[in-house]
Amino acid sequence: MTRSDILNRLKLIIAENLELSVPAETDESARLYDDLNIDSIMTLQLLVYVEESFGVAVPDEDIDPASFETLGGLVSFIERLLAAVA
Repeated sequence: MTRSDILNRLKLIIAENLELSVPAETDESARLYDDLNIDSIMTLQLLVYVEESFGVAVPDEDIDPASFETLGGLVSFIERLLAAVA
């Protein structure tokens, strides 16, 4: 799965499950809290959707707040989780 595939799936998850508007031109530099208006509760919900959608488990000790600053950080986090599963 490419970074682009992961990014597109994330944008879809955010739009459909968190019911937030995600403009088509949104890229990896988009900040989750400032640009997409995701709050702390939504971040927890997003983690659940990531686990379900990508078939990964997110161990509590692996959660780095820096991974949730931008979409690109979250894509990299998911890439590491997918690599661990493979």
